[in-house]
Amino acid sequence: MRQLVLSAFFAFAVSPAIAADEYRWLGEKTEDGAVLRYAIPESDAVQLDFQCERKSGKLIVTLEHEPIVAKDGVKVDFLLKRLDTGTKDEIRIRATGHRLELDDKFILEGETRMLAKLRRILEGGGTLVVRVEDGALEIPLKGAAAAARHLFAACPS
Repeated sequence: MRQLVLSAFFAFAVSPAIAADEYRWLGEKTEDGAVLRYAIPESDAVQLDFQCERKSGKLIVTLEHEPIVAKDGVKVDFLLKRLDTGTKDEIRIRATGHRLELDDKFILEGETRMLAKLRRILEGGGTLVVRVEDGALEIPLKGAAAAARHLFAACPS
């Protein structure tokens, strides 16, 4: 969690000259479906990633996070919901963790489907809260709805 907080801090603490290197929502069509990422453009810095395979309708959700027990194969739940609403829309994802050897990042990867409540969360604006174990990451949803249009088309709810 500390890494995510530090990443968010540094993303917002940069000078205006480096503003192009801030995290933002990025979406694109792929050969098999679509992807939505909260990432720094043209880099490998990705905090949250949604990949939908059109044929199966599976939605793979990947979160960069080092859990309390950071060993390959660890099972961890994370929760997605909007911070600033009274809605009960939330998605719990059971994820499996593993360390990426190339850049020593730890990621949690889980699977769900494009649920109507996930779509409402991404389209609703405000702030996305990702709760994992003893911490939370807050991600602004500004730009998420527009960036997610290919994801919504590839995997309708």
